[in-house]
Amino acid sequence: MKRKHPLRRIVLGTAATVSGVVLLLALKQPGSGGGGAVAQNQPGQAPPVAATAPPGGGAGAGAGAGGARTVTGDVAQTQYGPVQVSLTVSGGKITGAQAVKTPNSGPRSKQIAKDSIPKLNQQAVSAAKVDTVSGATYTSEGYAKSLQSALDKAGAR
Repeated sequence: MKRKHPLRRIVLGTAATVSGVVLLLALKQPGSGGGGAVAQNQPGQAPPVAATAPPGGGAGAGAGAGGARTVTGDVAQTQYGPVQVSLTVSGGKITGAQAVKTPNSGPRSKQIAKDSIPKLNQQAVSAAKVDTVSGATYTSEGYAKSLQSALDKAGAR
């Protein structure tokens, strides 16, 4: 009959416990770290050509040269912080999109927002909709919610 090696069991148990504790400490908790929302503007980004507003949202389309107006969407809360979008609408067309608030719960969130927001702004202007940016799922979803809110407000007048 084989004798069990208690020292081997102790070492394996300790290693498993340490691994579990490290994984738990590395886990990102929702809402942790992000005190207040800081607006981050994206200066120097020229918007691409104007896109037609989605069907039903073109209340200003019949106004002809109705002048540009800015519409700000509702704040969308994400796991890593708030997202808020501001649109510039002229003649029923989106001529500019800018994120007024972006997630800022930590350095990684700020970097993801810095990389993804310009892409989302460009998509909003060119197609009046956004696809999820790889690696920025929560930011993209929050951006889409705030964008839809701004589009609803632009069409409501």
